[in-house]
Amino acid sequence: MSRPSLRRLAAATAAATLVATGVTVGLGASVAQAAPACALNQSVTDSWAGSLWTPYTVSKEVVGDGTVAPGHTVTYLTKVSGSGALVNQIRDFHPAGFQLVKARLNVKWLVGDQQWEDVTGTAVVGNNAVIAKGGGWTTAGGGVIALETTYKVPDNATVGSKLDSGAGTNIVLAAGDWNINPMGVCVTVRPPNPVEAGSGSLEDLGFGSVNTGSGQVFGSITDPQG
Repeated sequence: MSRPSLRRLAAATAAATLVATGVTVGLGASVAQAAPACALNQSVTDSWAGSLWTPYTVSKEVVGDGTVAPGHTVTYLTKVSGSGALVNQIRDFHPAGFQLVKARLNVKWLVGDQQWEDVTGTAVVGNNAVIAKGGGWTTAGGGVIALETTYKVPDNATVGSKLDSGAGTNIVLAAGDWNINPMGVCVTVRPPNPVEAGSGSLEDLGFGSVNTGSGQVFGSITDPQG
């Protein structure tokens, strides 16, 4: 049995908390609600019988300003945290047509500290999803499992469109399989700037980009709500 999706179940009062910069929603057991409005980040917390009513959180954010030009890259950060159980999958659901460029995993191992691992070649890719799998990563002691995914946006993406995405996980508990798709974490397609339209991206010129991973990503994974 899988966890209920945000589209199907949520607390009625959560609708008032949906704001442009993000949202934290506790999943309830009875009240239907439409998917949230687009934001740069969303966070969903749930507890259920299989978790002994202790909470777990899935969150996702767009790294940078939430805009991208056709043919260029955008990065998302998906995180899972909770009350001590193991997590053996973390999933990113991306808009149709996006092509994976890079995937990195950052977990709190049973022994050791947080560290990034390139999982581009080992992640399961298909059906508009990127899934990192493992033997089990702990959420005990404030452990956070984070998946950073960078995609190339289609060259023919429509300027002005807002493209939604989602996230998911498998927590090693009864009914711990949980997908939230769509989640209301959106990227807006904008016209290319002069650099992108001319000689290439800011990355190509060595200046970095607001749409790729950075030090701010590492800082945010220590806060499951951030």
